[in-house]
Amino acid sequence: MGNVSQKVFSVMHYVANKVQRPAVILLYHRVTTLQQDPQELSVTPVNFNAQLTHLASDYTVLDADRFLYHVKNKKAFPERSVFITFDDGYADNYHEALPILTQREVPALFYITTSKLNTPYELWWDDLERILLTDSNLPPVLKININGRMWQYPTNTLMAIRETYYALQQVLRFCKPDMIDAAMAQLYEWSGKDATGRPSHRLMTWDELKGMNNAAYATIGCHTHRHPAVGMLSYEEQLAEIGKSKEILEGTLGAPQVHFSYPFGGRKFLGSKRYYNADSIKACKELGLQLVTANYYGQVHSWSNPYALPRILVRDWPIDVFRRHMQQFFKY
Repeated sequence: MGNVSQKVFSVMHYVANKVQRPAVILLYHRVTTLQQDPQELSVTPVNFNAQLTHLASDYTVLDADRFLYHVKNKKAFPERSVFITFDDGYADNYHEALPILTQREVPALFYITTSKLNTPYELWWDDLERILLTDSNLPPVLKININGRMWQYPTNTLMAIRETYYALQQVLRFCKPDMIDAAMAQLYEWSGKDATGRPSHRLMTWDELKGMNNAAYATIGCHTHRHPAVGMLSYEEQLAEIGKSKEILEGTLGAPQVHFSYPFGGRKFLGSKRYYNADSIKACKELGLQLVTANYYGQVHSWSNPYALPRILVRDWPIDVFRRHMQQFFKY
């Protein structure tokens, strides 16, 4: 985003926040310490604890029910309202994030991708990292067929491997799940690695998920079955993909699911490539979902669309950086 666009964007939010005090939805993925984190999705427990301490002290942290009440009824939010969410369902959400949330008495909503629950397999972008970035002993060239098109990438140097990782990550995120599975199968064969993932990158087990569902400071929501960019699917495919995660979670947890977040969830698009679209909203309404979040910068007001609410991605920010970001989010 250019400087002019950023200034216009900031002015728009400043004006909206003057009209009505905003709420902010924070987006996390992982709370743990990793050897490498190329997607910058993990926050260390130390930084997460400091962030929660600051939020509990200086902000009004709403739980899922209360946040949903304000959105559904188009009620103005309490002063400095914050809603904490997690995407994907990593095991460290249960083992490392939840104890800190409980200790600080801060609630959060966890959106769960269901296809890799209770398995030793990783989500595809982590698997891509495992194959390409954890072992430099790879063939010098990667040739891969993705949806009928041959792609060739150099993998003869560490820099080339890293560039190939990011290039493939951009291609695969706009592919349908079966295409991603086919690409990963080729990568296993090419690299000589099998599909078994790292314990550090697994999703929750059924027992861990049930334990989280029973915790006082956690609420569960849906995040599709196989984590595709739903905007690349037909309406029927979206209905099935979102609906399957909802069905699995309801069957496992014995409770209705009304929360959902779009995988990736950005409003940016490349030509016809979109992370979500009008069919996505239609499918969510058809499935009885009541509050749906995306992943683009913005604050929430009473007039915000409850089927595409903005969230702000939190990085591994030390407390001074986190504090400055929070002040900026609530500028009015």
